[in-house]
Amino acid sequence: MATLRKAEYTSVSAKTKDGLVFTAAYSQKTYAQTEAFINICKTLFIVVVLGVASIQFTKDATELVLDPLERMIEKVKMIAKNPLAAATEEIDQAGVMSFM
Repeated sequence: MATLRKAEYTSVSAKTKDGLVFTAAYSQKTYAQTEAFINICKTLFIVVVLGVASIQFTKDATELVLDPLERMIEKVKMIAKNPLAAATEEIDQAGVMSFM
């Protein structure tokens, strides 16, 4: 019992009518190690799920918000350079990096 931490052993005491006290102590080290391993796995699983979710969120935000804004900015720049271009189909074809 001296080598085990408090969480790794359990003791039970019983007192007889004569006043004798019996104490039984047993190790729960294997249980504690298994529980620690499961908690580590749970933490790693949560980290992976949050990482994948953040990557998906960033991808969706880029596709649904940033790309349309960039296309609108490019269209505004094209119209600023040539106002007559707004009447043509060239402005509809403007996309990301169309000036390159």
